[in-house]
Amino acid sequence: MKKFLLLGCIIFVFAQALGQAPNCSQTLRLARSTYEQGRLHEMPGLLENCLKSGFSTSEKVVAYQLLTEAYLYLEEPEKADETMLALLRTDPYFKPNPEVDPAEFIALWKTFRTTPIYRLGVKFSINATQPNVVQFNPVSNGSGKYGYKIGFSGGVVGELPINNDLTLDAELHYAYKSFTNQFQGINPGETTPHSTTTGQENQTWLSLPVLAQYRLKESRFNPFVEGGFSVDYLFASSITGDEKRLKAQSIESQNFDVLPQRQKINLSLQAGAGVKVRVAGGYIVSEVKYIYGLSNVNSSSTLLANQALLFNYGYVDGIYKLSSLSVSVGYVQNFFNPRKLKKK
Repeated sequence: MKKFLLLGCIIFVFAQALGQAPNCSQTLRLARSTYEQGRLHEMPGLLENCLKSGFSTSEKVVAYQLLTEAYLYLEEPEKADETMLALLRTDPYFKPNPEVDPAEFIALWKTFRTTPIYRLGVKFSINATQPNVVQFNPVSNGSGKYGYKIGFSGGVVGELPINNDLTLDAELHYAYKSFTNQFQGINPGETTPHSTTTGQENQTWLSLPVLAQYRLKESRFNPFVEGGFSVDYLFASSITGDEKRLKAQSIESQNFDVLPQRQKINLSLQAGAGVKVRVAGGYIVSEVKYIYGLSNVNSSSTLLANQALLFNYGYVDGIYKLSSLSVSVGYVQNFFNPRKLKKK
């Protein structure tokens, strides 16, 4: 018996749910008609039940707009503020249509904060990193050069909109960067290298970029430019050394920890450009950014400190700064808190 009662209740509730949506749709049409006929005092009672339960999100927006306009014409500003706030909480992206919406309604909408208060998201990127050599003093005759390698980074993003076009952006990233250093040793009076020493350095950073973004144009893609600085902390650095000899046995590759020979804190300037494409409640962000290192990653006092790397492979660093080119993609979610703006 209890099973039949439970089944009957479920069927009743399901039938009510199926019947409620069409009734509320009819109620909204009736509310439109009532509004057009000027029977504005009937609007709140007509829409009350469906606003509590029954309207879809888009129907709620229409209903709250009708109520707001009704309260404006009835000269009840406090109630108009309440329904406008309810509208914006239902759909934070709502914007009036100047071609059809009453001027009073648009003027009221402008008295509310309708922009997001902040955005949170994630970002991932690939980077090409190459040192800028400040000074290079080899221990033997020859020539050397640095080459870029591909790395990656990922982390969290926080954005604080200052106004419609200007945004303050702060990020926290785990970054893996890599590059090579090749030195060809040449005996005096000869032109053919007698040995080639190659070292690939892999570094792991924790980066905190702070940038200002400026939107160039409001559109589907919302193009922007950005600039700022970054403070980076190095917590791992290693070199894989390899030496090929022309007339002698080559030396096998070996990995060396060179973190003690590196400066832990690095400062850099950043500049870039990108687009923000609106998706759901936020933006897909894609950008290209150049990172120019301001700080030396090493110093003359530590260049020869790794004796095994020096004597076994003849490997010597130049004093350098790091620069990278990165391509990023990410997503940031808008967070709103609509409210009435204070009068100035």
